[in-house]
Amino acid sequence: MKKVLMLASVFALLSVAQSGFAQAVQEAKAAKKEMKAEKKIAKAKEHRMEARTHKGLEINGISDPKTRMAKADRKMEKAEKKVMKRDAKELKAVAKDKKKKAEGID
Repeated sequence: MKKVLMLASVFALLSVAQSGFAQAVQEAKAAKKEMKAEKKIAKAKEHRMEARTHKGLEINGISDPKTRMAKADRKMEKAEKKVMKRDAKELKAVAKDKKKKAEGID
């Protein structure tokens, strides 16, 4: 009997907190995207610096500085996509919040 009451109270609490929980999930996703973007940007900068200074593993005819710079550019493009995805997640969270306020759900 206690378990049934406890489960009922948990479900009631979750149903009330659902809107706040959804908002928190959106913000967490945006933060995760931001961390991934920062990691990719750092990696791209590292590749670019290695290509400029001729450091790191370089195989003759395969990984000349031009090829390595192209790889760094591809990494930077992917990082920029991650930044855009993060911004989209943040905008989605704000839009969801405004929509709920407009509907009077909040």
